[in-house]
Amino acid sequence: MAKAICELLWIRNLMQELLVEQINVMKLYCDSKTACDIVHNPVQHNRTKHIDVDRHFIKEKLEEKIIEVLHVQS
Repeated sequence: MAKAICELLWIRNLMQELLVEQINVMKLYCDSKTACDIVHNPVQHNRTKHIDVDRHFIKEKLEEKIIEVLHVQS
């Protein structure tokens, strides 16, 4: 998910350089219900310590309203 967000940010910056204004929040669709729950949960658990840096990066982008993570069924 963190890698996909990096790619979305790269595309967003490219669009800004091309003077294309983006109004909407970028949507990231994820088929893992657990990953979506971890991202949206404000409490950090011990079981997420191995993904701590990525989780903080994703939470930061969610709070800045740059991205929105949505669950889709696979």
